[in-house]
Amino acid sequence: GRLLWRHGGRTSDAGIIAEYNPFHNGHLYHIEKTRQAGADYVVCVMSGNFVQRGECAFADKWLRARAAVLGGADVVIDLPTPWSCASAETFARGSVGLLMNFGIDMLSFGCESDNKDLLIKSAGATENKEVSALIRSETAKGVSYPVAVQRAVERVFGSEYGNALAEPNNTLAAEYIKQLMKYGREKDIIPVRREGAAHDSSEAGGNIASASMIRNMGFEGGLDFMPSYIADIFGGEAEKGFAPAMVAYSERSILACLRSIKKEDYSLYVSDETGLASRIYEAAQTAGSLPDLYEKAKSRNYTMSRVRREVMSIYLGVKKQWSEGIPPYMKILAVSEKGLSLLSKAKENSSVPIITKHSEAEKLTGKAKEIYDAECINTDLFMLMSKKTRECALEKTHSLIIVK
Repeated sequence: GRLLWRHGGRTSDAGIIAEYNPFHNGHLYHIEKTRQAGADYVVCVMSGNFVQRGECAFADKWLRARAAVLGGADVVIDLPTPWSCASAETFARGSVGLLMNFGIDMLSFGCESDNKDLLIKSAGATENKEVSALIRSETAKGVSYPVAVQRAVERVFGSEYGNALAEPNNTLAAEYIKQLMKYGREKDIIPVRREGAAHDSSEAGGNIASASMIRNMGFEGGLDFMPSYIADIFGGEAEKGFAPAMVAYSERSILACLRSIKKEDYSLYVSDETGLASRIYEAAQTAGSLPDLYEKAKSRNYTMSRVRREVMSIYLGVKKQWSEGIPPYMKILAVSEKGLSLLSKAKENSSVPIITKHSEAEKLTGKAKEIYDAECINTDLFMLMSKKTRECALEKTHSLIIVK
């Protein structure tokens, strides 16, 4: 029902963590279900121009943020690259941290199971010492992290909890809940059962297709699975030659960058405890293409996504220590007219600076300034990853989008 939660009769805010890469009918359904659960406002943390798969986003972050507000969000917060192009744990830590600073009441996420109690207990199980030891043992054998987590939890707590972590969205949900536990907020969740296509599915379910299927279809049919008013803006971007953005457009630039960096400097960007930095360096010396480099660097210890993320971090100059903790600032990309009042309230209460224009960003200092300056360069490099090269300095000149 609509009144699932209330705080003394005041309005309620729900947070959503997403990539909207691109925004589609499944995302629209999720926002609608979140409102039905009692959310008066929906606040989204969205990956910026680079995403967790270690690739560039399908379209730039301002276009995707506009699509999110048109689809029902009230505020869209940018998740900077050190957290957006990172492991599930880092991605969740950065996103949840920003939402807690913004002051949300609940966190809503899509998942395969909407059994709230089971999800909370399964997430808690991953923090168990015996489970942690088993995860380390499994990953040392070359098992991917998500599978290692599922196996370890199943062995210690039984198949019910293990199976709850078998699906990709449930694995990410568990990471969100683990982060919420640090704030004592793990019960403040709205799990929305996924409808239609499964995560990364190559088949549609009714009018809902996975984001990966839409990306693979490109503009030859993928727009059919978006709300028409959002398909129009993505279609318009395609006509300009600005979408879909693809890393392939910058392939030689990336290979040149990797070949020009000293071997010892790779460890500034890549965690090398198991030799991954060395593997990428060696692969870069002989690879004739990015897929070739990924294949040469990959081993049983590293997923392809991990290799792509590390390659992207080297290219973008994202230092590994930047992603410790949570983002030291919060940049707002887009708001609804209704969301402006919520933004004003958040600015008063947030422990990290909230930025809506470049002049505010110029006041940042220390680590926050270092990351923001790098983000400006990252955006400039993203603008080379489309059919038509785009202008520089958009991070500094693009204004806050207000959707009326």
